[in-house]
Amino acid sequence: KKAVEYETNSTALIEEIRRIKKDENKCSLKKDDLSDIKQRWRVYFSENSKIIKERIEPLTLKCTFQILTPDENETSRLQSLYILHESNGVVANINKDQAIITTIQGGNFENAQGEISGNKSKESYLQVTWSNLKHSDSGKYFCEAHVKHSKGKAERLNEMLTIEVISPTIDDLMEVIQKLVTQVDGDKESLQDVKQNIKNIKEDLNTKEQNIISIKEDLNTKQQSIISIKEEFKTKQETIQKDVTINQQNIQKIKEELDSKEQSMIRIREDFSACQQNISAFKENLEIMFVNLSTSFMQVKTQINKGNQEDQHLIPQKICRDVNSTDERVVVTLTSGLKVMCDTKT
Repeated sequence: KKAVEYETNSTALIEEIRRIKKDENKCSLKKDDLSDIKQRWRVYFSENSKIIKERIEPLTLKCTFQILTPDENETSRLQSLYILHESNGVVANINKDQAIITTIQGGNFENAQGEISGNKSKESYLQVTWSNLKHSDSGKYFCEAHVKHSKGKAERLNEMLTIEVISPTIDDLMEVIQKLVTQVDGDKESLQDVKQNIKNIKEDLNTKEQNIISIKEDLNTKQQSIISIKEEFKTKQETIQKDVTINQQNIQKIKEELDSKEQSMIRIREDFSACQQNISAFKENLEIMFVNLSTSFMQVKTQINKGNQEDQHLIPQKICRDVNSTDERVVVTLTSGLKVMCDTKT
């Protein structure tokens, strides 16, 4: 189906038809050629009614082109379809790969459709429907198909219909009026329904408008809440950032104190180790001194015992100078009877 275009002046179309007819006259066909064409192609022209009541009934004309015996070697192609009136000229036409052109204007036109098919097994057609026909629309209508061969040879096929537009009777007019009254009543009911629908739509729109206003207010409230939350979050974030900075500084100080204490612990450990070494050396010295004291004490005890024994046989000496002994220490009993230890080496 193609789009529809309108053309008020059909002179150009008529001139084109005349030119094609001249070309056809130059290429006159023999009877055998015409018979061959009718066997291969056919144009069929139909109508919805041969008698149309003036300004009451619409007229539909359909021009159809059929290929009766498809041949793959056939090079002929349908170029255009026309529907023409014997006195009014072109009613509508369609060209290959172009939109439908019709001269029917305004409210009279109802529908036009058509297609020139490139598929040989599918028919091509042109159909047009219009209303408000007048008596002048009576007469002969033609369906024309223009075919062109690859060598440039043009051929034209046509069919004719006779349409009579008659004046309506009183009964026809009464029937139309009755239909119009019925249609008006139906339109009134439809209009009432439309009005009610419009009223319902308005009420629905008002309700939705109120809902939208409420939603907007709610959105504004939520937006303010979001702004407050953002500000509070920003404040908390700044506070947290400050706390983090302070904590980082405190951690740094603690680390420095820990490093200092660690150094102090290292020094204390070193001092403690040195003290342990000193204590060990002191203990060793004490042990040596204790051993020496013990030895000296034993020697002194031995000398005292020995001196006591000698005192029984020796005459008491007055002073240590008078002592003559090979021992290093000798107990001497003075004239007063006091016993003393004398060092014989000094």
